[in-house]
This record gives sequence, C-alpha cells and structure tokens, in this order.
Amino acid sequence: MSNSEERLLILKMLEEGKITSEEAARLLEALEGNAKQEQTENASKQQRQTGFYDEIYKMRDRINEWTRDFKKNYTNKDFDKMVDEFSAKAEKLGKNVAAATLGIVDRIVDYVGSFVDTNAFNIFGSYKTVDKSFETPAIDGMDFNVMAVNGHILVKKHHDNKIVIRSRVKSPHDNVDDIISFTDSDNAVSLTINKAGNISISHEIFLPAVKFKNIRLETTNGKILIEDSLSEYLECTTKNAPVEVTGANSGKMFINARNSRIQASYIISRNIQIDATSSVVDMKNIKAVDISAITMNGRILMENLQNHQDSSEINLVLKTTNGGIKVNMNDMDNKGYKIKALASNGDVNLLIPELMYHNVNKQRTGGNLVEAESNGYGNYAKKVNIYAEAINGYVEVVK
Repeated sequence: MSNSEERLLILKMLEEGKITSEEAARLLEALEGNAKQEQTENASKQQRQTGFYDEIYKMRDRINEWTRDFKKNYTNKDFDKMVDEFSAKAEKLGKNVAAATLGIVDRIVDYVGSFVDTNAFNIFGSYKTVDKSFETPAIDGMDFNVMAVNGHILVKKHHDNKIVIRSRVKSPHDNVDDIISFTDSDNAVSLTINKAGNISISHEIFLPAVKFKNIRLETTNGKILIEDSLSEYLECTTKNAPVEVTGANSGKMFINARNSRIQASYIISRNIQIDATSSVVDMKNIKAVDISAITMNGRILMENLQNHQDSSEINLVLKTTNGGIKVNMNDMDNKGYKIKALASNGDVNLLIPELMYHNVNKQRTGGNLVEAESNGYGNYAKKVNIYAEAINGYVEVVK
C-alpha cells in the first residue's frame, strides 16, 4: 500500500469513528517521516496532502483551545451564552472539509454534555438541597407532563401500579413549594416550575406499565433518559445534554434538542420526528412508518430500520447541514427501495443491489444528485422510500 493510500485509510478510519483524532494524528505524523523517502515525482501531490493534514492538526488544536477557554471562563449566569458561542464557532468551521473529517460536532456535543453531567457544572453546589417525593395512582389514558431546569429527567419502568417522582431542588429560596407545583386532576399529572433564575431541578421518575395518552418531558442543561414507556404521544425537549430513548412504544414521537446527542433504540412508533440544532442523531433498531430527522451541524446515523407492524412502507426524510448521513438498513428481507439523495461537497453512495438509476448528476449546481429505485419497485410487498439531503456532507445508504 502506498503512503497516500495509507493516509486515506487513516482518514476513513477517523471518519468512521474507529480511531480517535489523537490516534489519527500520531499515525499521520509517522507517515510524514516515511513520506520524505518517496520518489521526487510525487512531491507536488504530497505537498497538497500535507496542507490538508496540517489543516486537520490546526483544527484539532483550535477545538482543544476552545474547550480550555470554555471551562476556564464560564460563570453561572452566562453558561447558555458560552455554549451558544461555542456552537457558533463550530458552525463556521463546519463547512470546512477538515472539520467534517474530525467530526467536530460530535466532539463539541459530547464535551458540553460531559461538562453538564459532571462536577465541572457545579453552579448550584453552594445552594441548599431539598428532596421531594410525589406519588399518585396511574391509569390508562393519562397525560403526564414534567419540567426540570439545569437538571436531568430520568424515567424508568417499575412494577407498581402508581407513578413515583423523586425530585431534587437546589436554589437560594427557602420554600420549595413556591418553586415547583405538582398537580393530579382531570386524568392528568403535571410537575411544573413556578420560578426562574439560578435554580436546579432534577427528577427521577418511575412509571407503571400503563398506556399514557401523552408524555411530555422538558429540561435545559440536563439529560433526558426514558426507558420502556408506552404512550400515544411522546415528546422530549432539552439542550446542552444528551437525549436517550430506549424501548419506547408510541403512536408518535417528537424530540427537540440543541447541542445534544440524540440516541434512540428499540423504538416502535408510527411517526418519529426529530428537530435538532448542533446535534448528532443516532437511531438503531427502529420500527416505524414515517421518520423525519433534521439537524444542523451534526451527523445522522441510522441502523436496522424495520417496517411497522401494520405498514408496508418506511418513509425517511433526513436532512443535515455540515455533517453526513449514513443509513444501514441491515435488510435481510425482500424490500423495494426508492431513493433520492443530494450531497453538496460530498459523495453519494448507494450500496443497494439491483438499483435502477434514473438520475446521476455529479455536475449539478449545489452538489451531487442521485435518484434510483429497485428494479420492479412497484411489485415489492414492502418498500423503503428515502429522501436524504446533506449540505457539506456525504450520503450513504447500505442494504
């Protein structure tokens, strides 16, 4: 393998997450020493490549510098402002090929999330801590609405027949009852926030195996985790911390996130909608009819998508800016595919057997456009329809 091929392999491994940027840098530096021994006729090509790698090194150092400044300079009052400025820098760099190679948004959202979840985010450490508990019977068809702020919402299943909420409040106020309100009436349970300011409210929630009508969870600067839920509608809203949904069964699911990593796995839902900014979307083992995932400054990764029980079609609308889209269907069934993919400043790879290409226009203004469908698409009992659009990124669909 030539020196240039080895470089490309290292970059591909970095892009796929098989090695870290630090490991890639060490490998590239080692190759730089070997590159000096190559033939003179390859010198100009090596110079161009070296410029690209130098750009990666500078990009990596710049991100590390930002994280150091972020941790050093943040204060209680301007945390959200610092995160927004941090993300704005990432957006400007996101159009750069080196930034895409490094997975810049992945690194930033993971850093911000870890900063929030660890003791580094100790804004409220000096405040008085008060623990509160709430319990109420649960029946089918209930509405369940919970708000937190500067804290997490963790929802788990238990075998009791009641809803149990354990809340932790940190604030400069003496009366916690003035800060949060718990209501249980008209077949609805709500836990809302009455005061703004320097307050931290987090919840650990245990739900029984009943089917709720609506479940709505909302927080800032805190993680949302929900496991094994059953509802007609599920909504999660947060920023600056991860969203993790596992084992949810719902008619419709909506996730709104900012500066977050969104992970959804083992989901059954007819309709899934994700609206995100500066977020990475990672979905695995999903049964659905319609999936819409739109994010800015982040990648979309999907794996093992299956038809919903009563539907013969899966419809995907995937859009990202400054990031790539990869769909791995893990398809062992006999499905027909119809795909329209647009990638600006990136490639479109459709690794689906027996595709008929209707439009392959690599010279199209704004990027590469590919339209294709399976031979005999209309005769398939099960179908997969994909619209994928990546601005400053790639699109890859694998059967």
